[in-house]
This record gives sequence, C-alpha cells and structure tokens, in this order.
Amino acid sequence: MKLTSEELKQKINSGEKFIVDLYADWCGPCRMIGPIVEKVAKQLEEEGSEVSLYKFDIEQDKEMAVSLGVRSIPAIKGFNGGENVTNKIGVITETQLREMVKEIL
Repeated sequence: MKLTSEELKQKINSGEKFIVDLYADWCGPCRMIGPIVEKVAKQLEEEGSEVSLYKFDIEQDKEMAVSLGVRSIPAIKGFNGGENVTNKIGVITETQLREMVKEIL
C-alpha cells in the first residue's frame, strides 16, 4: 500500500485510477486519517474496485511532493488517466474518501 516515489510516478504515467494519501509520520492529522485510509483501501480491494488507494510519505522524496503541489498535509489526491482529478486537504471522513473514489470513476 505504501509507494516509493518511483512507484508513484509509474502509477501516474500508466494512467491508473488511484488515490494517494500524502503524509508524514510526524503529522498528527495524518496519523488520525491513517486508519480510515487503510480501511477504505481494504474495502476497495475486496470489492474489486478499479480504484486503488495508496500512501506516500512525503519525507522520502520532498521534490516529488512539491511536483504534486503538496503545500499542506495530509493531502489526498485522486488520479485518472495520469491527471490529478480530485484533491482534499486535511482530515477527511470515510464518506469523503468514498466520494473521491466516485469522482475518479
């Protein structure tokens, strides 16, 4: 579920439909939404959804985070066809995360 910067680039370039939670371990709000992200990721996998959910630690590649336009975390970004199609900043609910999935489809 956690991506390296190279894996994230590959997923964007492949046109995959996915959501990525951009976080840092030191970020309190990021830790708050972590369980929500993990729960929805598992549900999507069990449902056979064409949307996947990943996590990316911005501390491992700050240049990648900057290139994605991350200015505040947690930042949740949805991609489809290599394009960033939906964004949420800050703590979000499970319902809001599910709505992002619908936006991508």
